[in-house]
Amino acid sequence: MKKSLAALVVALVAASAVATATPQTEFNKGEFQRDLGAWNPGASISNDADFGHSWNFAGGLTYGLADKLGLQYQYWGLKSKSENSDAYSDLTGQQQEINLLYSLAPKVAAYVGYNRLHAEIDANPLFSSTEKTNNVAQLGLVAKTAIAKNLDVYAKGAVGTKHTSLWEAGLGYSFTKDLDLSVGYRHVNTENIDEHSATAKGIVTMLSYRFGGHKAEKVAEAAPAATPAAPETTAPAVAAPAAANDYYLNSIHFGFDKDQPLDSQGPNLTQMVKVAKDTGHTLKLVGNTDGKGTDAYNDDLSKRRVDNVKAYAVKNGVPASQLVTMYKGKTEPASTNATDQGRADNRRVDVYEHK
Repeated sequence: MKKSLAALVVALVAASAVATATPQTEFNKGEFQRDLGAWNPGASISNDADFGHSWNFAGGLTYGLADKLGLQYQYWGLKSKSENSDAYSDLTGQQQEINLLYSLAPKVAAYVGYNRLHAEIDANPLFSSTEKTNNVAQLGLVAKTAIAKNLDVYAKGAVGTKHTSLWEAGLGYSFTKDLDLSVGYRHVNTENIDEHSATAKGIVTMLSYRFGGHKAEKVAEAAPAATPAAPETTAPAVAAPAAANDYYLNSIHFGFDKDQPLDSQGPNLTQMVKVAKDTGHTLKLVGNTDGKGTDAYNDDLSKRRVDNVKAYAVKNGVPASQLVTMYKGKTEPASTNATDQGRADNRRVDVYEHK
């Protein structure tokens, strides 16, 4: 019995691997993410005992040590009632973990972590209670992708010491660039030395909020200076590539998480309108963002930026039929997203003259 109960504790330890709302796969130096939520683990031990689902507090804090590197603390409450064991009634305890995460790509992160879990199973009068503390080292992977506007699907898996393994999958919705809600399902399995298996599984939901880091520095206003008004301006190094018959005109820059051009971009907007009117050529407008935030959110933000630049041109006398719009989200950065200036360069709508 005690071996089986120990196996249950191991399973619950493994269940805690890196859970955040729409799990982070990108990290920015100095940025925090606060997670608050709940989960309802149910547990079972083959040929021994079942513990029913109960809602427990879950939460954590992640800090960006550097761009692409994050340090995460997570807490999970553990409380469940026995369903069919004559010997044991309640399972109580708490689990704490520390993980180091590294962003391999915008949608993928790997992590290595340490878990400490303390669990106690209360016994009926004829049996002794069982108390157990387990330490588990783990290695895992997190991946996600956008499936609709502001909506991501995510999956993650990990393996750890003491013969543990887990998977989790779910959906995450971005209310803003810094506020997410996720709902997922986690399944954990482990085997004890007596070949009994222990399983923990249940629903998890989290609300996550990000703050600090680069956005706190208000670097959005540090956009590049406006390019000269002459149509002959040579494309700067930050210009995105275009088709052979599309000639770079200028770029309209934006503040962080803003869809209206910076005040300093008046000369570039005026140049765009003038060229369109004087030449009658079609202008191609391509929206872009920096690397912060989800793919879905940035796709929408880049589209709003393009739409607003187009609306400005139409309002100032350029026929809508003369304007072609595209949006790229964060997929085509003109500069590095690892520096403040690079991110400022990337918050832009590129304007091309088709001739």
